[in-house]
Amino acid sequence: MDKQIITIDGPSGSGKTTIGKLLAKDLNLTFFSSGAVYRVITKHYLETKTLNFENLDILSTDPIEFKIDKKHYFEEDLYTPEINEKSSELAQQLEIRTIVENILKFIYDSSRNGLVIEGRDMGSVVFPNSKNKIYLDSSKKLRSKRRMSQSNNIETEEDLTNRDQRDSSREHSPLVIPDGAIVIENNEVTIDEVVNKIKESLELP
Repeated sequence: MDKQIITIDGPSGSGKTTIGKLLAKDLNLTFFSSGAVYRVITKHYLETKTLNFENLDILSTDPIEFKIDKKHYFEEDLYTPEINEKSSELAQQLEIRTIVENILKFIYDSSRNGLVIEGRDMGSVVFPNSKNKIYLDSSKKLRSKRRMSQSNNIETEEDLTNRDQRDSSREHSPLVIPDGAIVIENNEVTIDEVVNKIKESLELP
């Protein structure tokens, strides 16, 4: 890999998207959330009752817009309680994870200067050779609050506990702290402090 790749892993609601976007902006890199691909595949599945499709195109990464075959999907349509639950289930399937991994590698290859990418297995599985791996974590109370703000629906601490259990115990690509990752507790700190701490830890060309 020649271009810059920065991975941000961690559980749901730990601040990966917010931190990742700011970091990418500061470093003039592309940002992408891997969860968006799982969510759009889930949305397609809930509407069509099938996981079969011929083409999945990313029309825009900011704001996110996908096209699966002839159907367009937009970022604001991908955050519902049903999609939250079902996407976590579908993400356990090896076939789905392989499809998503190939899409994410294509996004990296297509990026101009490099990529900041967040998810559950970015540094451990998808981009294991990255020299810059971050693992973000937060208390469940703060994570639930962030999820409510992000998706306009309440994701309780119990919901997050159940999701953590599924993500950490699944057979394929479980949520773990990647080897060599910098672990940051995103609790009683400002967003700018987290971004600066990450930037100080980076190995840049």
